[in-house]
Amino acid sequence: MNPAPSTAVPTGIAPEHLSDPDADRIRALIDHVCGHGAADILRAALPPGVPDAVVDMVSRHCRFDHAALLVFPERLGDLLDRLPHWGLRTTEVVPSTVVRDRIAERLGLRADSVEVHIVRCSLPGDGVAACEGRNLELFAVAPVPGADFARLRAEERARNGETHFAFRVVEPTPVTLLDLHDLLVSRDEVLRDGGGFNPHEDTFVLYFRSTGEPASDRWPRRLEILATGSYPEVLRRHAAPNPAAGRVGSPVHEDPPGEDPIREMLHLVTGAWVTQAIGVAARLGLADHLGDGSRSVAALAEAAGAEPDRLGRLLRLLAGHGVFRAEADGHYRLTERGALLRTDRDGSLAALADLYSGLFFTSYLGLEHTVRTGEDAFTRVHGRESFEYFAEHPDDARLFREAMAFGTIVFDAVPAALDLPPAATVVDVGGGDGELLLRVLREHPTARGVLFERGHVVDAARELLAASAAKDRCDPVVGDFFVDPLPGGGDVYLLARILHDWADAECLVVLRALARAMPVDARLAIVERPIVEAGESVLPLRFDIQMMTNARGRERTVAEYRALLAEGGFELLDLRPLPLDMAVLTARPRPTQE
Repeated sequence: MNPAPSTAVPTGIAPEHLSDPDADRIRALIDHVCGHGAADILRAALPPGVPDAVVDMVSRHCRFDHAALLVFPERLGDLLDRLPHWGLRTTEVVPSTVVRDRIAERLGLRADSVEVHIVRCSLPGDGVAACEGRNLELFAVAPVPGADFARLRAEERARNGETHFAFRVVEPTPVTLLDLHDLLVSRDEVLRDGGGFNPHEDTFVLYFRSTGEPASDRWPRRLEILATGSYPEVLRRHAAPNPAAGRVGSPVHEDPPGEDPIREMLHLVTGAWVTQAIGVAARLGLADHLGDGSRSVAALAEAAGAEPDRLGRLLRLLAGHGVFRAEADGHYRLTERGALLRTDRDGSLAALADLYSGLFFTSYLGLEHTVRTGEDAFTRVHGRESFEYFAEHPDDARLFREAMAFGTIVFDAVPAALDLPPAATVVDVGGGDGELLLRVLREHPTARGVLFERGHVVDAARELLAASAAKDRCDPVVGDFFVDPLPGGGDVYLLARILHDWADAECLVVLRALARAMPVDARLAIVERPIVEAGESVLPLRFDIQMMTNARGRERTVAEYRALLAEGGFELLDLRPLPLDMAVLTARPRPTQE
């Protein structure tokens, strides 16, 4: 928990030390850091009115690290000498790479002609609990002759444009960083503001700048996300143009400057080969055989029942895509990406890789047919619609359930995105084995749940429900949402990954049944992956084709969801982002016209 904010600031800046032009700025920043809790500092660095779910998501993965200020001492030693008089204790002085490059760009100079040091300072507190453990970073810029430097110094002292509030990712992975990045830039008011990797410290940084008036009279809404290590794929995503710069029409992804379009097209048309290679690795259990160690190709081939030469070539390809890492001795080990194929890990992608490279992959042989005729590609290839097929093939149905369990990584963020009243009743319509509903009940111990599902699904869910601490607060109800009345009396109704399975006509059957069952003051929370107009991520677009090929459904734009909900008797109220381009869309029943 954050300590209670205090306005008693132990700066210790005596009047004789205020002659430095930057002293007042340093003191004001200390006031801000010591006078607010971490969540309030984060909120002040984000756009006005940002949903609580965004703040909660960032807070879940990050802790407050420091506040930063750009200062202009004549000599670095002068600054270091003054810091004790300002109530600050120097803990470290290191060269800056990222800020140095930013300053050099602003001055139109080469980076090696500008000298910037990071002076890290701790606030000892002097008995004031709010300052304990809090830090400042002062970016000390050595003077550079010329009018441009004088203008930069004057602008910064007047506007504090480089000031930011930094939050460190506690357990960084590429997936976590990409999710945090996409969550932040999914807000129209949040702009990318540079970033990079500092090799002196093995530290990766991303800057974000928010529109809107500052939360105080002098500090900009500027956020830094810090992580240990280098994450080039995240930096590439972050380097994309801000959508606000050209938000017109549908998403268009042109070749980045300097890319070879032939090479890029070859990467695209050979992507299916990589999909198959990952699927084979999953079916051979290579990630499980490697575990936390490394093994030779021969040892892996023996463990997996594979031919050594061919397996070695498969490993070499996947190492080129960051799934495995080739060691100097010829052994292979897992990367963070490859560890997602381990079956003993939460959030395993092994079943998904098997399904997407197997049963669902063969459906794409019917993609041209479905584009030409509008008929179902899965039915064309496999002879049955997908739900009928799984009812007749229990092994494939089990693989499908295991693959879809990967979506629980998104479910972890859903409870914080729901506004539940005290002692709420939550009805999960088509809630599968109850994973999402149980997460909601764990996060809201006074809530009760109703799981509405078909009989054979409820039977499979009973074991999970029985093992849960919330079993006495969750009632399974058997029914088919297309034909049976839905439970009434709920406060919040969940539809998680349901609507994208179906065409509009089937969706309207479900929505109208909900509108009849729901009290007028209840809310509907829809968990889907909406297509964001002019967004950079192609993931929703890929899943749209997946739903077209392997089901009768589709991913929809927010405008399409709004229109569908209106026709079904609802009004769209809000959209709150989740990881992996998912979102919670909140709606309420439309009042009936008298």
